Amino acid sequence: MSEKKSGQKGYKTEETVRGYFLRAGFFVVRSVPLKHNGDDLTDIDLWIYERSGTLARRRTIIDIKDKARPQAAERLFFVKGLAELLQVDGAGVATTDNRRALRDLARAHSILWLDGADIQRMKDSPELNFNHRLSDEELDASLREADNKRGSDYFRTMLSDIKSTIGDRFGAAGANACLAFAQNVAKECISSHPRSNGAIAAGRLVYMSAAIAAIALDFYAAEVALRPAAERIEHLVDALRYGDNPEVTKQKLAWAEAAVRDYAPNGSAIARIVKEKIRLDIMSVPAEGLATVVAQSARSDTLFNAAKILEDAAYSKVAPTFDELPTVAKSFVGAVLDFVGVDRSSFATSWSNEDVSVVEKSSSPKPVAEESARPTSSDVSEKGLDQSCETSQNEASSDNDTSEPKDLRLI
Repeated sequence: MSEKKSGQKGYKTEETVRGYFLRAGFFVVRSVPLKHNGDDLTDIDLWIYERSGTLARRRTIIDIKDKARPQAAERLFFVKGLAELLQVDGAGVATTDNRRALRDLARAHSILWLDGADIQRMKDSPELNFNHRLSDEELDASLREADNKRGSDYFRTMLSDIKSTIGDRFGAAGANACLAFAQNVAKECISSHPRSNGAIAAGRLVYMSAAIAAIALDFYAAEVALRPAAERIEHLVDALRYGDNPEVTKQKLAWAEAAVRDYAPNGSAIARIVKEKIRLDIMSVPAEGLATVVAQSARSDTLFNAAKILEDAAYSKVAPTFDELPTVAKSFVGAVLDFVGVDRSSFATSWSNEDVSVVEKSSSPKPVAEESARPTSSDVSEKGLDQSCETSQNEASSDNDTSEPKDLRLI
């Protein structure tokens, strides 16, 4: 079957574009499903998270189409509307369509635009060959193999659910959902046969859920990044116990208590019992340890780097064990395991890589461009994705419509 008919061409292009942004130092998730009441509505080809300073966070979604007839104009309108619906900070389109009119339209509406020349340049770059990583399709095949031995679709469904938290509830609510998923798959990991496909599949999902939880908490912590340490920790403790809006949650609990008091027989006594039971349940959530780790690491890029390492670990062809993780990632996963009540040592011994050569892991991916043209932290901080893309587009059209940019500088 040809790549065109199988869809492999489009998948490979998505992997290539993801590779570019990974190399440039962003946190990137591919194929993020958007769900409503359990139904899959559509998906985001690439979701990109940028952290350029203590307070600066930016989320960008990119729609990618590598087809003979990519319908680029329709994709531009689609991604613009989707970005507004999701309330993210930016949107982009990667397409094989090279028409200047569309590039100008994208610029006019602040849409990042990657045309066929940009995509081909990425495909030709040897820097974007991530030989140590699984593609999304290869990871799906690995999870499918583990699922087949169970006679279920547990692992694939879990990965889809973990990714979906980015689209519909990013922030404290998404972090709490990912922590619940981490608890589920971590328990599955330690209960599976040691070194089995099931143990490794569950371990990958622990890393992925922890990675997205880290990014979501980094985003949420930016609100109080300049506050005193005690206040930052309290803010995060409330988020882990009550969700995105602790005050609203507390008000709802107060209304429920009032309803019991006013309408139930012997309501005052019952309301006091219910209030105390709820208080004890909430206080039993061991949020202080994880909140302290997040508060300490979110002021710098430590938590952001841990998330990138864990995402890479989830996709590595040789999945690193807990003890093989770099320190920043291991510390965060350890805090997550403590929070969800899973023994660290049991998780650490769920599988082993004694018989394989573990690919060296790095917390800071190498840039794509040459030394003289590579993006710097100041470039990211001052320009971000959209403005830098405009620079690339201006270079591409400075001489004539057919000239190609000398260098691809998207960030």
